[in-house]
Order: sequence, then structure tokens, then C-alpha cells
Amino acid sequence: MKKAIIAILLCLVAATTNAQFLFRISGKGLKEPSYMLGTIHTLSGSLLDSIPEYIEAEAQCRQLYAEQNLSDQQVINQAKASTTKDLFLPDSMTIGDLLTTEQFNMLRRKVREVFNKDIKPQANLKPSAFTLMFNHAIEAEAMKMYPEFSSSGPVDSTRIDATSIERAIQRGMTVGHLDDFSRVDSLPNTVGLTMELDASVDSLVSVLNNYDEYKQKMLDVWKVLAEITDCWMKGDYDSFVSRGDWLISSNPVDVFGRNKKWIPKMQVAMKQSPTMFVFGAAHLHGEGGIIAMLKDVGYKVKQVKRNK
Repeated sequence: MKKAIIAILLCLVAATTNAQFLFRISGKGLKEPSYMLGTIHTLSGSLLDSIPEYIEAEAQCRQLYAEQNLSDQQVINQAKASTTKDLFLPDSMTIGDLLTTEQFNMLRRKVREVFNKDIKPQANLKPSAFTLMFNHAIEAEAMKMYPEFSSSGPVDSTRIDATSIERAIQRGMTVGHLDDFSRVDSLPNTVGLTMELDASVDSLVSVLNNYDEYKQKMLDVWKVLAEITDCWMKGDYDSFVSRGDWLISSNPVDVFGRNKKWIPKMQVAMKQSPTMFVFGAAHLHGEGGIIAMLKDVGYKVKQVKRNK
């Protein structure tokens, strides 16, 4: 019954969502405007149908650029294979070789507590893989607390960014991507591997020693994400900006550095034809954000509001 009530509430919210973070780009000689949608990556792509302004803008555009081309199955498979490979130690190593007896026993107890499973010293998962497992467990708990982040299927196929790409393909639009995908190869030498493992051991031991505190910090992050999602659903960009600085504060080089590389690609695309750009909302704001950078080079950028 509770799940049914939640589902009904989410449907009601979706039916009344505002224009979200949809922006019109014009000026600087553009004959027709282009648009950009700042997304919350975890949200379901079905929400796009509840945004008439997006549907209208989408109909005006002849191509779409997303952060990465999630429709390219080869790229997806390559990324998954690389990630899977990075979870395991070399054949000659085990987790028991990297941890002290005390550290391993602590890991064993926590795995039993969280997953109701046992592990042996001969396990060949990297320390970072165990940390990732704990992160996923905490994420699953957060999903129950904040069901608006849940999606009905795999991330690659049903989340909002991937759905925007699929819609563009169905409409016959040209699809491109702003980021250049590059495979992350294994570390090339033993020294590099040793440094990586030492750091991942320290990280795992820190998580085990302070698990409750670590878990609460992650849940606090999800709480802020829920607040940010509420801003997105209402199209309240100003409130999002006041809450969203933490999204870029942990790694401004990644966010702003990528933005700087995106701007030339966006300019070329907009000259070709009206374009819809879809990327994470964290890339929008700040002095190094896409909005400010587009304005700096002469474009007009204005949020599209719900038609009354």
C-alpha cells in the first residue's frame, strides 16, 4: 500500500513539473535558438514527457549533444569491461596479502553484518572493490529513503540523459557527445600498482574504522540530492544554485575543465543547426559554468519558464 501511495504521488509530481533547468541560447549570429537541459542523472527519463517546454524545444532542434554517447553500445560495453577488470587483483595476489590479520577480520565482520556473507583471505577483489560494495549498500538504503531517485530499469537505458538520446535517435536527429570517451587502461608497472593498492587499503580501513560516520555522511549527501531534485522538479534554478555548490566543490577541475572543452564544441554545433544539449545540472552554474562561459563569448542565455 505504501509503495502504491508513493507511486501515485510521484505521478502527480511528474504531471505538474515546471520547465526544470531548460535554457534557451540565442544571439551571436544564431538564426535559430539552441537549448540546453541541465539534468539530475539519477532521474527517470519518463519525466521528459511531463515537460511541454522540453518537447517544444526538442521539436525545434535537429541534433542533440549529451555528455557522452550512451547510445553507443560498444562504448558502454568497453566501459563496463574496463570497470570490471579494475575490481580484481592480479592472479598472484589476494586480499589476505594486503591486509593485516586484524584488518582482514574487521573487513570480514563488516561484510557479514552488511551482506550476510562470508569472505576468505584468498578472495581476489581489490580493496577498492570492497569499498565500492559498501557504497552500493548505502546507496540502496538511500534509494528506499528517497524513492524519487529510483528508475524502472538499468541506468544505461532509462535514466533521463540516455532517454533524451534515444528520443533524438527516434526523431532522426544527429547525436553527438561533448566528452571524449577514453578507455582507462590498467596501471603499466608494478610500482604504480603498489601505490594504487596502498592508497585503496588505507581508504578501505578508514571506512571500516568509521563505518557509521561514513554511512551517515553518504546519507547526508543523498538528502541534499533530494533537496536539489525538488528544486529541479519545480524549475527553481536559484534555489538549486544556493544548494548545488557542493556538487562542484569536491572536484572543480573536472567540472570546470570539462566545461572549458565543451564550449568550442557547442559553438560549432549551434552554427550547424539548432541543437539540444543535455548534461548534468552541476555544469550550469558558477563562474566556470556553461551559462557564464556562453555569456562571456557573446551568447544570450535565458531559462525557459512554464507557460502560464
